[in-house]
Amino acid sequence: MLAIPHSVAMRLACRPSAISRAFSTTSFKSDEAKTPIQKFGWEYLLKQRERARPISPHLSIYQPQLTWMVSGAHRITGCIMAGTLIFGGIGFAVLPVDFTTFVETIRGWDLPCAVTAVFKYIIAFPIVFHTLNGLRFLGFDTARGVDNISQIYKSGWLVLGLSAVISLAIVIVSYSNKNKKAIKQ
Repeated sequence: MLAIPHSVAMRLACRPSAISRAFSTTSFKSDEAKTPIQKFGWEYLLKQRERARPISPHLSIYQPQLTWMVSGAHRITGCIMAGTLIFGGIGFAVLPVDFTTFVETIRGWDLPCAVTAVFKYIIAFPIVFHTLNGLRFLGFDTARGVDNISQIYKSGWLVLGLSAVISLAIVIVSYSNKNKKAIKQ
């Protein structure tokens, strides 16, 4: 490991702008490196300093790619759904209102159809996307669809497109069922 003093490492981790100050204020010299790996690491840090690049890569230097954006969205939608279930479950268990009353209260507001359709889509899309992308990742785990990058991109676009279409279909079907119920009454 590269032996950088703890105070310098903390400044580097907290503020990328501190990199140049850290290089000038530290007493660490390349001849203090004990192993070839430490020497290599020190030379790497010096090259990064010359190029004015941060020590750790971050989103501002990466070109956006479908692969990492879909992967990140999968994680985010999973966290949002899990959080909703946890806090909703605890809320309905603790508060003096049940889910049915909650839904009927919202229906009692008589919101315009366009507003409720948008909310239904916002609820449906993450569920559909996370499900389809989870199936895609299960395929990746069995080494299917990972032969080349174009297959990975095609499956990513397919998941996004199908998620949008299926979510829209869910919203449309919910309104057609609502109209059928209104006609029967």
